[in-house]
Formats: sequence, structure tokens, C-alpha cells
Amino acid sequence: MNAILAPLMKMTSITWYSGIALIMAAGWAERDRQYLVAESGLGYWFGILGGSLMLLMLLYPLRKRFQRWSMIGSVKAWFRIHMILGVAGPLMIIFHSGFKLGSFNSSVALFCMLLVAGSGLIGRYLYQRIHHGLYGSKVRFEELYHDDELTSLLLSEAGGIDFELVDELEDIKEKLTPRHTGINRSIGFYRKMRSRIDRLSRRVRRSNLGEAEKKAARRRLHDLRQICVLGINEILFSFWHLLHLPLFVVMVLSGLIHVAVVHLY
Repeated sequence: MNAILAPLMKMTSITWYSGIALIMAAGWAERDRQYLVAESGLGYWFGILGGSLMLLMLLYPLRKRFQRWSMIGSVKAWFRIHMILGVAGPLMIIFHSGFKLGSFNSSVALFCMLLVAGSGLIGRYLYQRIHHGLYGSKVRFEELYHDDELTSLLLSEAGGIDFELVDELEDIKEKLTPRHTGINRSIGFYRKMRSRIDRLSRRVRRSNLGEAEKKAARRRLHDLRQICVLGINEILFSFWHLLHLPLFVVMVLSGLIHVAVVHLY
């Protein structure tokens, strides 16, 4: 089932973003004709609807935090809605603005929204890097590492065994595998380990090991490298998460100020 759904989801995503890109290109090409005016008509209501959609995005983090809200839908369903609103809302705001900067407060609100939308795309990329696709479960450490007694296999290789290579492999394994990946380590640690793994991979290719042993060693090193990649992406995603929420709050405040100024003055 996953083998069927994965290409389908990928094609749906490509179609969705291609459609958005075409709509944006068409709006940009016709921006000077002023079909939409922010102060009245459809352009005004695009602003109201776009702002409302952006506010609705808050329901996802609230639903994730409060399990009692299960009656409004699952966390996974709200995550999908959150992703759709994160594109549809800014799109409507951009058309509301007519692809042009207005007053100071409207320009601040627009730049804040674009910053949050850009941050959301970065978060989407990092999220996919630590999950099985955009809507799949989180990648578990155990999926990336399988202890298949490689060291014993290498030591049983007749003649020409490189004991320094074996010791290096064991040292990397002992440093990476006893603890789970994530924010309990640093990006510098994972980059250093990844460099060691790359050097050791080149060393394996030049070694006198048999083809079966080289293949097993390369597979193990690939697994260890994937652990490093997972760890780096988990740390980057945690940093992104700390930044994205304050940006979203600033965007909401700037949007509310813009609405208040427009209607009061």
C-alpha cells in the first residue's frame, strides 16, 4: 500500500505546487492591470479570507498540545490542513496586496507573512528529512542500524586484514550507537563523525578485503552515515521550531495592527 501511496502523494504535491506557481506567475504578469484592489471588492475579501486562513493555522499546534480536542479531528489531519493553509493563506494575501508594497504597516505585515511562509517551507523540508515522507511516522534510530556482527566477519577474513580499519570502525560505532540521535548531541559532533566515516569508506575501497567483506563494510558505514544525517536534521528541526513560532506570533500581531489601522484610519 505504501508503495502505491508514496508516488501518488509525490505527484499530488508536485501538481499542487505547480498550480500555485502558475497562479503566482499569472498574477505577477497582470499586476499592472489592477484587477484587484486591496481597499474594496474581491481584493479586500482576499485579504480578509487570507488572514483568517493564517489564523486557522494556530489550530494545528493547539490540537497537538491538547489531546482533549480529539473531537475536531486527528493531529495528522490537522497537520495536512496546516500545510494547505500555509500556502493558500499567503497566496490570497499576495493577491490582496496586488503584488505591490503599500503603506508602512501593510509592508511590514506582508514581509512578516513572507518570512513565515519561507520558514514554513524550510520546516517542511527538514520535517521530511526526519520522517517517512511528509505524512509518515518519524524515522527511528533502530531502522538505520543493524548489528550484523560485521567485526567478526572482517576478523575472520584470511590474510591482509587491516586491524586499524577494524578498530576505527568499532570506535565510530561505539560513539554513535549507544545513545539516540537528536538534540542530546551537537551538529559539530555529527559532522566530525561523518568526516571520519567518509575517510574510512575510502580506506575500505583501497583495502585488501574480499568483495563480500567490502560490501558489508560499506553497508555498515552507510548506515552509520545515515545516523549522522538524521542527527543533524533533528537538531536543525529543533532550532527551526524554536524560531518559527515567534515569527508566526510577530506575523499575527503585525497583521492585526494592519487591519486595525486600515479600518480605524
